[in-house]
Amino acid sequence: MKKTLLIAILSCLISSVFTQDFKINSAESVVEFNYVSEEAVGTIKGVSGKIHFDVTTPLASYFEVNADIKSINTSNKTRDKHLNAADFFYTEKHPYISFKSESLSVNEKNFILVGALSIKEISKKEEIKFTYENKVFVGRMVIYSNDYGIKEQKTREKSKILVKITVPIF
Repeated sequence: MKKTLLIAILSCLISSVFTQDFKINSAESVVEFNYVSEEAVGTIKGVSGKIHFDVTTPLASYFEVNADIKSINTSNKTRDKHLNAADFFYTEKHPYISFKSESLSVNEKNFILVGALSIKEISKKEEIKFTYENKVFVGRMVIYSNDYGIKEQKTREKSKILVKITVPIF
């Protein structure tokens, strides 16, 4: 009886240490991007949402996050204004890029988060490889502007965008 009680208490303690609902530090969160063929780099701030991260049971984890596209910064105010216009992100109608997870798995180096990335009215299944250390999630992914109807290129490869997401939590 004592052994069963001890195991139950230890299980609860371990579960509470590794299962957490995290509050995103929006002020310090950033999405960095590199539109390779256009030689355009920049950032999007204002990451908000919900993160429930369960290291012991990855399937119980979920991530629902948004990034405020109006905060886009490419160090060129004219380009930034154009990127917010109807022929690009159309932020008046679609102010956020959203990600909602479907699954989480683990390999030797990373967590692998699969879910729906929504830009404008287009949602595609995407994969984010991330690490979690010192209260910071750092993820990387590759997306293609052609997939989301933004700056159509002649080939898919020319529409490649490298993305790094840094999300500190409280």
